[in-house]
Order: sequence, then structure tokens, then C-alpha cells
Amino acid sequence: MSFRYFLLILFAAGGFAGLAFAGAMGGIISLGGIPERKQTQSSYYLTSEQVHDILQDDPSILFIDVRTYEEVEASGHPHPVDAIVPYQVQSEIWDSDLQEFTLVENAAFVTKIRALLNEAGRSQYDMIIITCGSGVRSAAAARMLEDSGFNNVWHIPDGYDGDDKPGLNIQNAWKNKGLPWSGDVSAVFF
Repeated sequence: MSFRYFLLILFAAGGFAGLAFAGAMGGIISLGGIPERKQTQSSYYLTSEQVHDILQDDPSILFIDVRTYEEVEASGHPHPVDAIVPYQVQSEIWDSDLQEFTLVENAAFVTKIRALLNEAGRSQYDMIIITCGSGVRSAAAARMLEDSGFNNVWHIPDGYDGDDKPGLNIQNAWKNKGLPWSGDVSAVFF
């Protein structure tokens, strides 16, 4: 186990409220730097580079992309993501303004995460890392898991693609940092 990974586990066990871990891997991310919609109860945040490093040290950590199949198919996914488990699924409710069907919470999301952990011989107490496109859904998914008793859920506030809205961070996202990614969704969609 690397020193950085050890510090991550030590930090998680200590639960320093109000700060996100980055310590030995690049500084502390304060809550003031993360928009409220991307925050979680636990305040466990990682940058894309930190996730990449952690997974290099321990590839058995469950790494989940919570975007829809269509999004992942269009832009790829972080490599090595373990599974694509959409946090939201398409409903039958038509949004005439957007000219599309609305997305609703995936009722099977928590059950699927539990199944993935069981397959890996892990439990809801083991580390899980979640990402999405911009960090909004991964935060919502992390909150849902925390509300369901998971206590070691981390997410990437800048996500895979990053924000494209003016004034929001577009530099730290997985793809923007040039980290490994794949366009093959067949092996990881769950």
C-alpha cells in the first residue's frame, strides 16, 4: 500500500469535516471551492489525478461512472472504470421545453452498487469512487448511497467532461487532464 493511499484511508477514518482529501496528492479542496450542488454529507472529494493514482495503487477499489449509456457511448468513460451504473434513467415524462423525455432517479441504483460490491467480495463499508460528466450527478449518487448506509463514498466534483458553463471549472476533469479513457462501453455497462 502506498503512502498516499494510506493517508487517504487515514483521512477517511478521521472524517475531517469541511475538508476534502487531497493531502499528500496535491493540497486540500475546501468546501468553498465546490458548488453546493456538488457537495456531499461526507465531504469526500478527489480530483481526477488523485483517483487515477489511487486506482494504480489499489485497482480493487470500485470505480463507478453514473452517466447514462447514451452519454458514455458519445464521449467514452474513464479507464479503468469498473461499471457504468446510471444514477438516472429516462422516464416516460415528456419535457416540451427540452424536447426530450426527462430523467428520473434509477430505482435500482443502490441495489446494483450492492451487487457489484458483492461480486467483488466487498461491502458497503469499502471505498467506492463515483464520477459523472460534471460532478453534479455523482454528488447526488454519493448522497443516495450515504443515505443507504454506505460510509466510504468519494466523488470527483469536476467529473469526466467537466463543466462547460462560464465561471465553472473545466480544467480538472478526467478527460481535460488527459487521463486514460475508453470508448468501449460493452464491457462495463451494468
